[in-house]
Amino acid sequence: MTAAEAAAVPGAAPGAVPALPGARSRILDSALGLMSERGAAGTSMRSLAGACGLNVATIYHYFPSKADVLRAVIEERRYGERMAAEDPPLDSSLPAGERLAALLRWLWAGTLTEQSVLRLIIGEGLRGDAGAQESARGLVAQLDRGLAGWMADGFPELRERAIDPAVAGRLVRRHLLALVAEHLAAGDADGDAAAAELATALFT
Repeated sequence: MTAAEAAAVPGAAPGAVPALPGARSRILDSALGLMSERGAAGTSMRSLAGACGLNVATIYHYFPSKADVLRAVIEERRYGERMAAEDPPLDSSLPAGERLAALLRWLWAGTLTEQSVLRLIIGEGLRGDAGAQESARGLVAQLDRGLAGWMADGFPELRERAIDPAVAGRLVRRHLLALVAEHLAAGDADGDAAAAELATALFT
């Protein structure tokens, strides 16, 4: 359906601009729930309108296409900004292995709160959605930048071992993504055990 067709939906006043307080957030919250369960292909703009209690014209007012909805759902999580603002648990009094295990457990706990959007990104990426794949590449780059900074600042031992903090950060990111895949596929993943194993591999 085009934006012009959407404007002709019953209940939408001709020429009206449907600007409602909080509508955009309602749309994105509902889209995340629907798309993570059904996939983007299985989520119509009409079903999205019904889920968030708005008419289709309002959906098209904020998002010209379903691809725009999908992109916004992923990108407005603002992972890069959130990582820059967060202070990870890096207790310098702990041995490096324990410090890294604590960081990994903290990261995994935060990752579990993002299961819906991660399911959406992975599912749409596997289906070959170019927008989802582009957003996923951006997310990986943001994670790598944030993790490289945390590893450089919180683990001076890496320099003693001639390990590039950026490389260590990528190992942590790959560790997290592997846990995500295991968790989504098998229903559970032992984040504590995985944290201990990676910490031991890097610092023993």
